[in-house]
Amino acid sequence: MKKSIAIIGGGVAGLSAGIYGQRAGYETTIYEKNTVMGGSCSGWYRNGYAIDNCLHWLTGTNGESGQYKQWVELGVINEDTHILQRPYFSSSETNGIRITLWRDPERTRAEMLSISPEDETEINLFIDCVKVASDVIGNLSHIQRIPKTVTETEKVLSNFDFARRSVLYMGLNNEQWAKKFKSEAIRNLILDFCAKEYESYWLIITYGFYISGNADIIEGGSIQIADSLVKTYLEEGGRIETNMPAKQVIIKKKRIPKIEKKAKIKTKHAEFIIFENGEVVEADYIIFACDIKYVFSKLIRRNKHTPKIIRKIFRNDKEFPMYSAFQMAFSVDGLFEEVEDTLGFTCNPIEVAMQRYDRIMVKNYRCYGDYIAPEGKTVIQCMFMQYEKDFKFWKKLYKSDRDRYKQAKLNIANAVLNEIINKFPQYEGKIKVLDTWTPYTYARRNNDTNGAFMRFITTAISRKSSIPSEVKGVDNVFLASHWLRYPGGLPMAAHTGKIAINMIDEVEKSKIVLPFIGNIQSKIIDPVMENMKNSKSN
Repeated sequence: MKKSIAIIGGGVAGLSAGIYGQRAGYETTIYEKNTVMGGSCSGWYRNGYAIDNCLHWLTGTNGESGQYKQWVELGVINEDTHILQRPYFSSSETNGIRITLWRDPERTRAEMLSISPEDETEINLFIDCVKVASDVIGNLSHIQRIPKTVTETEKVLSNFDFARRSVLYMGLNNEQWAKKFKSEAIRNLILDFCAKEYESYWLIITYGFYISGNADIIEGGSIQIADSLVKTYLEEGGRIETNMPAKQVIIKKKRIPKIEKKAKIKTKHAEFIIFENGEVVEADYIIFACDIKYVFSKLIRRNKHTPKIIRKIFRNDKEFPMYSAFQMAFSVDGLFEEVEDTLGFTCNPIEVAMQRYDRIMVKNYRCYGDYIAPEGKTVIQCMFMQYEKDFKFWKKLYKSDRDRYKQAKLNIANAVLNEIINKFPQYEGKIKVLDTWTPYTYARRNNDTNGAFMRFITTAISRKSSIPSEVKGVDNVFLASHWLRYPGGLPMAAHTGKIAINMIDEVEKSKIVLPFIGNIQSKIIDPVMENMKNSKSN
């Protein structure tokens, strides 16, 4: 009889676990809180326009890369998939000076040097390091297993020139790195890209991915990725139950009779899942593919099962800062060709919850395919980083006064719209607000802690924090999430789904039948779980 696996969460990690679980011969069911699958890798339509909630680029678009092979296994990429090359990686404008991270790094170098020759040393170091990173990525393209931790990644890269060059960026976050440049335009280029708390070489690595052809997009964006994963999973025989938010997992002691004179082996076992609608489900194994804090604070509810690193992460927001975003989408009567991909530019101050911003980052989604908007039109989106205090602002406003919550979102979107029109006056009357969503949207939809749809920010002092896939002291529960492995994101979400199934496979294959003395029948003992019980890695 097939062993059953209940998967809590229908995002990329959950769908990946389901696909690999079905192929491994298990009977899997995915239980999803919402009516649609995909988790944060999702999109939706408003008035005939598509809004992409997730995909800025997809790591794994280079046909020789291990990530590409993973997407092929999962059905995300096939012979009919169109890989769309982005025209550039990112672009930023300050006081009329525009700097772009082109696919040709020498073009970027020349552009930067012409703008700020006084930054020659830092510019050359940056571009040289990016080129070496790109070469390393190309050389490692045959490697299928994604490193589980930053330490593993560093070991893989240690034999290359990248390690020698990147050491100059160790210990620096984006804000500190930007200050090394005299040019305000270059500083803004760095700070426009991602949160100031990120380690500085994150831009170097991701730009290197882009140069190597491994950070483009697939036609259809997040909607297509989610649809492809669901299709593959159902074709493999998996079952999906939507509108099934989990409430609690019941864990009880499990005793295995002693062998000869040896003491009894004690462990705990998840017996069943209780859902919000009162339904109770039993399964041989459970995979949590949802928010990590939600698992250990709501579903398991026993602090001793929580890995120490999880407790550390949520106690120390300085070492492990988390962020979310306030986002908005606009319909454009026109193609907005002035911005082919992304552009950051200066604006009048805009207050978003507890933050004030004087820069806007606009992304044009027309290159994602014709599905994005009617012919001759497009969708542009903007986002502002938000932190825990902003999340609390949005949560309090939502719970106290829904109308004020909606109006606050609209006011911000209109303020941004006015700034876009100031920058591009030719679009006056041609841009309209499509939708807005806040950090609290992510919390309500996906149970994301503080609305954090990404893994915690990897700072110079938190880079080596890997989270185990097993649950301490429980023999049949595993985790799958982009939270578990650096640097997070879609590839890691998919990879951890596969890891969870591999671990269940190891458990099943390691079970041995031992004869017991007397009239006691043969019992099954699992040495792998006993090792997990005694492990100090958690």
